[in-house]
Amino acid sequence: MNELNVLLVMPRIVNKVGSGYVFPLGLPYISSSLKQAGFHIFTYNLNHHEGDIREILEEQIQLHNINAVFTGGMSFQYYPIYELIEAVRSINKEIFILVGGGIITADPKAAMDALEYADVGVIGEGEITDVEVCNALQTGLSLEKIDGLIIRQENNTYHITPPRKEIEDLDTIPWPDYDGFEVEKSFEQSPGLASFTSKRVLTMLGSRSCPYQCSFCFHTVGKKYRQRSLDDFFAELAYNIEKYHIEYLFLADELFTFNNERVEEFCRRIKPYHIKWWAQFRVDSLDDWVLEMAKDSGCVCVTLGLESADNQVLKSMGKHITIEQTDATLKKIKKIGIPIEGSFIFGDEAETYETANNTLAYWLENRDYRINLNTITVFPGCRLYKNAILRGIIKDPVQYLKDGCPQLNITKMTNFEYGDIIKKIMEYPHMDSKKLESFELLSVDYENMSVSIKAKCSVCHTETTFSDVKLFTIGTLDCTCCGQRYFRETPKEILQVINKNLQKLIDQDLKIAVWGVNRIIFDLFDSVPCLLHKNIFPIDSSEAKQQIKLNGKSVYPPAVIEQENLDAIIIPIPAYFNTISLQIKYQYPNVKKVIDIGDMIHEDYQP
Repeated sequence: MNELNVLLVMPRIVNKVGSGYVFPLGLPYISSSLKQAGFHIFTYNLNHHEGDIREILEEQIQLHNINAVFTGGMSFQYYPIYELIEAVRSINKEIFILVGGGIITADPKAAMDALEYADVGVIGEGEITDVEVCNALQTGLSLEKIDGLIIRQENNTYHITPPRKEIEDLDTIPWPDYDGFEVEKSFEQSPGLASFTSKRVLTMLGSRSCPYQCSFCFHTVGKKYRQRSLDDFFAELAYNIEKYHIEYLFLADELFTFNNERVEEFCRRIKPYHIKWWAQFRVDSLDDWVLEMAKDSGCVCVTLGLESADNQVLKSMGKHITIEQTDATLKKIKKIGIPIEGSFIFGDEAETYETANNTLAYWLENRDYRINLNTITVFPGCRLYKNAILRGIIKDPVQYLKDGCPQLNITKMTNFEYGDIIKKIMEYPHMDSKKLESFELLSVDYENMSVSIKAKCSVCHTETTFSDVKLFTIGTLDCTCCGQRYFRETPKEILQVINKNLQKLIDQDLKIAVWGVNRIIFDLFDSVPCLLHKNIFPIDSSEAKQQIKLNGKSVYPPAVIEQENLDAIIIPIPAYFNTISLQIKYQYPNVKKVIDIGDMIHEDYQP
C-alpha cells in the first residue's frame, strides 16, 4: 500500500442532522491513539452533516486520497454502520474497511457475515490494535500476527487471531479526539436523556467495564474492571471545561461507585468546578454520606440499576442485590433530595407472570420514584443472548442482527402472559393521580421537535415553565420547587395536528404501518382517532406484543407489510427514525414512504 491515509467515520445515529445524541467516545479514543502514533488520520462525523452519505464519503475519499476507512458502533446500530461501509465499497472496491466496537466484539462471526463489506473486525479494545493494523498496512506486515482481529478470507471464511489483552493502565491512552468529531456541534442540542436540561453536556469516562456479569449486559471493552487515576481524569476535565465551557458532565462509566473512597475524592475534586454531573450507581454501595457528598458536589441525578423488585429474578440476573436493599436506598435518595433515574426491566429467563406482577405491585406502591418500566432486549454478547441461541429462540444470529435485535420472549411466560405484562407496563404510568395542573402549551419548536409548556405542580402548586421539552420521548418533568416528577405527556394541540395530518394520508387511500409498540404508541392510539382507521396497521416483531390490543386494534408482525402491500410506514419514535428507516430500506424496498412522526406535528404538513 502507498502512503496510508485513514478516514475515521462516525455513523449517522441521529434521526436527522441537528438532533441531540449522546456523543460516542469509541472512535474519538481510536482517533487520538492513531494521531499520537503519527499516522495520517482524517475524521468525519456524519451526525453533523446533511446530505447523501455516499456523496459525502466519495468527496472525503477523493479529497484526502483515502485508502482505509475505519468505523464502528454497537449492535443496535447495525444499519447505520452497514449503510456506511456499503457506500465505501461502492465508491472504491480496493479501500480497506475496518469495523470495531461492540457490534464486532459481541459476536464476531455473525457481525462480519451481516457486515458483508468489512475486511477486518476489531475484537475488544481498539486503541492498540488499530495502531498495529495501521502499521501493518503501511509496512506490508501480516494482519494475522496482530491480536484481537477477525479477518475476512476467501469464500467468507474467517481467521480469528488470539485475544487482545485488556489495557491495564488507562492513563496511557490519550484523551478522546473530541475536536476531530466536532463535539462543539453536539452542544447545540441536548443529548435527549431525560435528566438533562443543559445543552453543553460532555461525555467522559473514568473507568472501563464492570466487575459484575449481569445476564443482560455485555461489556464491549472486556471483562476486567479498570479505573483511570483521578489525576488523569481531572486533568482532562479541567482542559475540557476551559475549552468547551461545559455545564454538565455525563459519566458514561458502566459503574461509578465501586470504591466509596474514590467517590469521596471525586466529589471533593469536582466541587470547585461548579458543574452538574450525572453517574450510574449501585443500590448496595450508597451510604448516606456518599449521597450527601454527591449532592453537595453537583450531582443532580442518581442512575440506578434496579431491574426487578423480585429477589428470584434479581438472583437470576446476577445483580447481587435484593429488593430490600433497593427499597432502603431509594428511601435514602428521596430523603436527601436527588432525582432518581432507574428502570425495572421485565423479561429475564426466570421471569414468571407472578414475579413480573410482584415488580409491578412494588412500582404501584412507590410511584413517586418515577421508575421507568421497560422490557429486556437480548443484545448480542450477553448471557441471555448465548442462552437464547442454545435454546433455539434465536435461530439465525445474522438475521437477528439485521432485524434490529427484536424483543424476544425468553421468560417462563406464554406470549399471552408476557403480552399482558407489557400492556401493563404501557398502561401503569397513566394511573398516577399526580398530574401537572393548568397545563398550557406556550410554543412549538418544529425543527427540534420540542415544546415549551407552563404548568403547576399538583403537590406544591408552584408554576413552572418547561422549555425545550422533547416530544415522543419517555422521561419526566420535575417541579423546580419540590422536585415532584411527572411523566411527560404530549400536548393535546400536538395530537390534534397529528390526527389532521394522518387524515391527509388516509384520504390518499394509502395503507399505512405504524412501526413499533411502546408506551408512546400506546398513548397515541388512545389519543389520535385516525389511528383506528382500517388502513392503519400497528406492527411489531415481538410475538408477545402481537398479543396486545391498541385501543381495540390488533398488532401485526412485520410480514404484514408485504402481505397487505403497505404503501407507507410511520416511525413514531424519532430517536430511532434513522435506524428503522434503513431497516425498511433494505428489508422492504417496495414501501413508498417512510414518515417521521415529528414531521407530522407541522400544521402545513404535506404528505
